[in-house]
Amino acid sequence: MIKSRFIELMAKSISKSSTPEELAELEEFFIHFPEYRKMQAFTDALTTEEKQPDTLVKQKDINQKIDGLWDKIRTEENTITPVKEAKISSLIYWKWIAAALVVGVLTVFFFYGRKPTVPDQFAGSEMHRIYVPFGKTRDLKLSDGTKVKLNAGSTFTYPEVFSATSREVSLKGEGFFQVEKNPKRPFLVHTDKFMVKVLGTVFNVKAYATDKKVETTLLSGKILVELNDKPEKKIVMLPNEKLTVANDLEQGRNADKKAAVPEYQLERLSEANTQDVKEIAWLSNKMIFTNESFEEVGKQIERRFDVKMVFDNETLKKEEISGVFEEESLEQALSLIKMTTPFKFRRDKGVVHLSAP
Repeated sequence: MIKSRFIELMAKSISKSSTPEELAELEEFFIHFPEYRKMQAFTDALTTEEKQPDTLVKQKDINQKIDGLWDKIRTEENTITPVKEAKISSLIYWKWIAAALVVGVLTVFFFYGRKPTVPDQFAGSEMHRIYVPFGKTRDLKLSDGTKVKLNAGSTFTYPEVFSATSREVSLKGEGFFQVEKNPKRPFLVHTDKFMVKVLGTVFNVKAYATDKKVETTLLSGKILVELNDKPEKKIVMLPNEKLTVANDLEQGRNADKKAAVPEYQLERLSEANTQDVKEIAWLSNKMIFTNESFEEVGKQIERRFDVKMVFDNETLKKEEISGVFEEESLEQALSLIKMTTPFKFRRDKGVVHLSAP
């Protein structure tokens, strides 16, 4: 991500005018460049301080300073390819107090602060960001030959061309990777909870922000996983192993419980046919559940059929569901679940309401 886009996102964040997509884009930047989080903390501290009347300046003066700053940034970056889909809108309409903070703080940061080393794969290559809507999947082939299949509700960020030293991508959601082997250029998959490092292998990553747990399943080869909050912890995975990490959502719910949620769990999968492995059943347009809560099953149904599942009865969320679904429609799948778990459902356009029988 180029500096100008970073400044734009930071300014919008300060002025509380960011869209959810822009906040997500800013968070992706911090994942790749964690040293910039200090900048975010600094600006957050500034915005909480009381503003004195004599520090206020006129809108015209602020706009002039902003224009000057943008001129300097554009001059520095005239050889850098812009990020795809990055739309730089006018700063004139932003809250002037946020603009003043950006001018004052970011100028100091970029021209007087320590400039972090930018990985070469993000410095000159055009970036792509793809979102796969509910009810859809998408296949990609990256510049190195690596094949990626993205599940519904996933966001995937990758460069047009990888660098000569490494290959890095970012995933929010679920993706199946068949990585081209290259010992000199490791392949890195960044998620909100962990980073997967491989040289050449086949694996699945499931990292939805709304799920209680995130996971990666290795089918062949070998991968190294680093937890984002404990990078010193190196977890080596072998074929037919699955690593599960508690999401922040799950950790927060269990913060007051005596039995704390395990930081991570590494388990061995049975030597079954690939099509019968529930972790990658979605590749064959299947859904396989084994004693999973109705709440978690509901999330997968939402992504598969592009609907919103609403539990009018909280007890239903805890019911355990098992089954295999492939060609069934939404109504057929719910009817099959009803055979073992009594409940009623009604569909109102894109919303399915579930209630006690």
